[in-house]
Amino acid sequence: MAPRNSTIQILDPRAEDVPEEVGLNANLPDLKGKVVGLLENRKYHADAFLQELKEVLVQDYGAQKVVYATKFSYSAPCAGETLDSLAEECDVVIHGVAD
Repeated sequence: MAPRNSTIQILDPRAEDVPEEVGLNANLPDLKGKVVGLLENRKYHADAFLQELKEVLVQDYGAQKVVYATKFSYSAPCAGETLDSLAEECDVVIHGVAD
C-alpha cells in the first residue's frame, strides 16, 4: 500500500480586523449627571446584562438616572412611542442586545 500524503490545516481563532478605537463624542464627554436610556430587545440574558450595566452607569460613571425600556419583540422594530419617550427624557440611549 502506498503512503498517503495528508495535510493538517491550523486555524487562527483571533479576529482578523483590529477594532477601531474612537474617542468620546464632544457633545457628551461623560455621563455625570446625565439621564441614560437602556433599551432591551428581549433576547436571552439582555435584561440581566442591562441591569448590571445600570449599576455601573450610576456608580462608576455618575449617571443621574437610568430609564429602562423594553421592545415588544427582538425581531420587530421598537414602538415609535417608546423611541419618542426615550429621546425626550434621555441624554443618551444604549440599545442592549444579548443572547
